[in-house]
Amino acid sequence: MNKKYFLVMLLTTLVLGGCANIPEKIAVPDSEILIDFAAVKTEPDANVGFKARWGGVIAKIENQPERTMVEVVHFKLNRSKRPVISDETQGRFRFYYQGMLDPIIYEKGKSITVVGTIEKSEEGKIGEQKYLYPVLKAEGVHLWKKVQKLDVRVTHDPLWYDPFYYGYGYPYHNRSVIIQRSGKNSNTAVKSGKSKTK
Repeated sequence: MNKKYFLVMLLTTLVLGGCANIPEKIAVPDSEILIDFAAVKTEPDANVGFKARWGGVIAKIENQPERTMVEVVHFKLNRSKRPVISDETQGRFRFYYQGMLDPIIYEKGKSITVVGTIEKSEEGKIGEQKYLYPVLKAEGVHLWKKVQKLDVRVTHDPLWYDPFYYGYGYPYHNRSVIIQRSGKNSNTAVKSGKSKTK
């Protein structure tokens, strides 16, 4: 099998498989009924006591005597249950975590997903405007790490041979994977394999 084709298929499998991995803290059984954020916005207190899994970007965090309140700008979740940031949001919600979440770690602007029980909505303000917040009592919280996008390009030496494809006795040379970091002009070359002559 051509090595280049094999590598492409392997990377595709890893990427597609990884997209469906849900962090343990926010995973729930497939049989669990989860209430959509839009449903709670439409009927604020009709789903009190039911489970939900929502996510978004932290807008505010407040440490209280025995718990922490986190205000989140809601965004839809992907297959891994990570928020998909866009220019559209259905609103905001609050969740309460029993214990302390450090504001330095759970800082404003970071992506977060929470699983919990829906509680009675509460009134608050965004700026000077009144707002009715859907509320979750958190049971599981996952803070997402920032992902740096990379452009990965594979280049081959024109004299490179695959001994398994062309047969033994042919020389082959180093090949490089060129990683170009987004937003930067510099490239990083990561070499794999060694030059050999049989």
